[in-house]
Amino acid sequence: MPYQKVRHFVFYSIFIPLFSYMNLSEEKEEIREEIKKEFQLERMILFSDAVFAIVITLMAIEIHLPESEHSMTRPELISALKHLLPVIISYIISYTFIGTVWYQHLKIFGLLKSFDGGLVFKNLLLLFFVGLFPFSSMVISRGPKGDMFPFLIYFLVISGCILALTLIENHIFKLKPHLRNKHDISDFLKKYEQRRFSLLLFLVILILAVITDQLISDPSLKFVSTYWTLLIPIAFIIKNFRDKKRQKK
Repeated sequence: MPYQKVRHFVFYSIFIPLFSYMNLSEEKEEIREEIKKEFQLERMILFSDAVFAIVITLMAIEIHLPESEHSMTRPELISALKHLLPVIISYIISYTFIGTVWYQHLKIFGLLKSFDGGLVFKNLLLLFFVGLFPFSSMVISRGPKGDMFPFLIYFLVISGCILALTLIENHIFKLKPHLRNKHDISDFLKKYEQRRFSLLLFLVILILAVITDQLISDPSLKFVSTYWTLLIPIAFIIKNFRDKKRQKK
């Protein structure tokens, strides 16, 4: 009996507290790792937001009036603004697109609880193409009018952004679902399918535009190749109509 009492005493006074301490240590370590992951994920998101903000700022800097030693008269100001009109239009289109990409990026990354190297790479790929917008906007606004080459550069940058965003969505929704929280992603999957359709459509338009540009020998008619972009709204109208028809069935 004394031996059993001593054994019980040792077990309850030493081993149980030791096991409890080990379990608490493991829990603390898990919590520490989760906090570390969340902090690193937050850093990646903040870095991405900074790139988006800098790109938009750089594009806005390109909109400036020519330097003059004296104050401009009204006719001179109107003439200068007319010359800036292509730059302003390019800025508006680019700003709208970048804002849309940033909003999608914000919503997608709001689903995450962790990340891996593949996601970091694909996010950097997206930021790479976003960072090319100031250059591509300048090329299309100041490049030769009616020429296919500036249009091709701008369209390639847009297609690159859509491709990178699609890869990020595929990584989170399909390849590594454990990286995200347990939220309903049905709406996100619809957007994902639409983006895949957009990417395919953009690539088809690029191919058609390049072929048309090569077939037209008259330089004054080269601008006709850019008319393929009119297929974008038409294709989306047809797709939305077919999707609604399927839902009704």
